[in-house]
Amino acid sequence: MQRNQRVADMAREVLVRQAGAHAKRTGEPFDYVLKAVLKTGAGWQLRELRDGPQRDKLAALWQEDLALQRQKEREEKRRRRQRATIWEQFIQVELRELKLRKEGQLARLLGKPLPGEPPAVLQRLSSEDERQAEEGLVALMSDGEVSYKHIDELTPEDRPARVAAKRLRTAWIKERLAERQEKWGGRGG
Repeated sequence: MQRNQRVADMAREVLVRQAGAHAKRTGEPFDYVLKAVLKTGAGWQLRELRDGPQRDKLAALWQEDLALQRQKEREEKRRRRQRATIWEQFIQVELRELKLRKEGQLARLLGKPLPGEPPAVLQRLSSEDERQAEEGLVALMSDGEVSYKHIDELTPEDRPARVAAKRLRTAWIKERLAERQEKWGGRGG
């Protein structure tokens, strides 16, 4: 590449060099070989450079832009991989939590009924949670509304609503534990 060479000149130079080398090796006519080179993927790209919108740009500046563009593409690829990894980890946590719920986690966390609380209420809540877990349903919280979605249908866009629903559940369980401790004086029942 020469100091003030344009992109079109650089591309033309590369095409001529490739076609010339091929013609010399095979003994085929230069014009025939050049047409064959232009039909290859690399030849097509060089023709685009030679005839395209970047043709009048200085080759050195174009190469700098190209390096920056490739760096941006690599960064974007890295970010996509990172997001995919985070999503996979999120789903793995959700699957473990579903398993715990199926195994009666809520019943264990709720413990015995509070004074004056019917045991059937706790049993119904626990059974419903286990049933939903068996069906693969997870809660989502959006605009103060709780809805349910199958874990296989979750998308990364559902993550904030899922996190909000988990926070609500955790706060409710903590509140209940504090209430139990207050009513039973820290004696567990």
